[in-house]
Amino acid sequence: MKEIIWKFFIQNSPITINQLIDDMDVSRNTIIDDLKDIRQNYPELKLNIDSNGHLLKSSEEEKSRFIFNELQKHNSGLIAHKIDKLPFPIIEDSKVKSDIEILEEDISSRFTENAISKLKRILKFRIWRISMGNMIVDIDITDNDIQESTVNVLSAVTDFTQRYGIGIKSEILFFSELILCSQADVVNYVTESFKDKILDVAQDIVNRYAYISGIKIQSPKFVIALINHLYASYFRSKFNFDFNSEALSDVVHKFPEIVKFVQLSCSPLAKLVSKPISINEIALIILYFISYDDLSDNISHVLDRNDNIRDSLQSEVLLVCTSGVSSSAILYSNLHKQYPLITFSKSLSIDELNKILRIPNTAKLIITTFPLNTKNIDLPVVQVKAMMDSEDYVKVENQLRYYFPQLFINREKTLDNLISIIQINAQIKNISDLRKDLDNYLYPTKDTVKRDKNKHNLMDLLNRSSIKIIDNLMNGTDLNPIIKELSEELEKII
Repeated sequence: MKEIIWKFFIQNSPITINQLIDDMDVSRNTIIDDLKDIRQNYPELKLNIDSNGHLLKSSEEEKSRFIFNELQKHNSGLIAHKIDKLPFPIIEDSKVKSDIEILEEDISSRFTENAISKLKRILKFRIWRISMGNMIVDIDITDNDIQESTVNVLSAVTDFTQRYGIGIKSEILFFSELILCSQADVVNYVTESFKDKILDVAQDIVNRYAYISGIKIQSPKFVIALINHLYASYFRSKFNFDFNSEALSDVVHKFPEIVKFVQLSCSPLAKLVSKPISINEIALIILYFISYDDLSDNISHVLDRNDNIRDSLQSEVLLVCTSGVSSSAILYSNLHKQYPLITFSKSLSIDELNKILRIPNTAKLIITTFPLNTKNIDLPVVQVKAMMDSEDYVKVENQLRYYFPQLFINREKTLDNLISIIQINAQIKNISDLRKDLDNYLYPTKDTVKRDKNKHNLMDLLNRSSIKIIDNLMNGTDLNPIIKELSEELEKII
């Protein structure tokens, strides 16, 4: 379906069903079903049909909003890939990065890596569309909508877009919206009066949450982090850019009680925006409160992003999260709560990770929410979602058990229990050897060679030479079924 939508973006003329069949090599029924799905799921694109074929009747702003929302959902998905593969414009990554750094300096702010990546792609998309003669000409906001609560944003964005030949007022206003809706770690582009309003809203939200939930939050850094988040949340609500992702749906599903608490607590923000706050924005704010509940006094470790590299050099596990403070906090809190004896780093950007890997450090593992290029990384890498699900926990658990075996369940007690279970059903001829083999199997060290699945398992440990069945069995009895049954029981215990 997204493949078809993209085809409408890269040509101006209507597209026939036969053309789509030829281009995509699928059946007519598949194309017809996909077109129905587009009409149903993306009404804002206004898919229409005339005598020449199908086309999108949506405005250029609506098309660009769709692209930005898709990048917010999945910044490494199909739409992102399609934009990266556009033959024009050829934009050097270093130039865009430098220009965004100038923009950040002009507005005294710092965006998250994920936000920067989205801005790069939407810039390339807009240049491509403009080259096809498709410009944003009608937009619902004015200069005053930007300038009434910000400082220097409009002029800084104008300078930024003009470096790429974009000087149309509506395009500049659209990019200004995107800048204000993008998540930032540092925000200093708002007026003093608006800053005071958001401060009051943040403190009011925290106080209401404490009153409703009974959890009193006393960390000033928590409030500061929440304020930084609320700037983008306010502008997304004001300009109708709904932040959407599967992870946020998981938050709403997993924490229904906190959803109610935060919805009630966020009424001051809704009053400031003069409209209800979407459930996705509520879910983003929930991440802060969840992480605080889990982190308690350690909240400052995550929210304070100063000296990231220096502090992370002593960490055993490096955390890479490019999406912002809330995602970083929830990732850290989940891992810290589950594995309190392991030292996790603060959330690192890709650049910070690369710098750390070039100098001596104590890291044994990298856990990331962003797909990394592992060619030049010597450490093992585990990719997870910020809101880790059961599959993510299994992946992390397997790696941590391998590299930090000493931190898990008491080894001696576990081995004693297993030996006792075996002794109930068998006479062990060599307890020390069996104990050693079980120990190596359950608690591999970093230097232990990884075992092939067919090479070493509990069936191998419980063989004829290491045990003797107590029951009176006639000579020639096949012991394999008994050994297999015992092994399966042990697997359940483990």
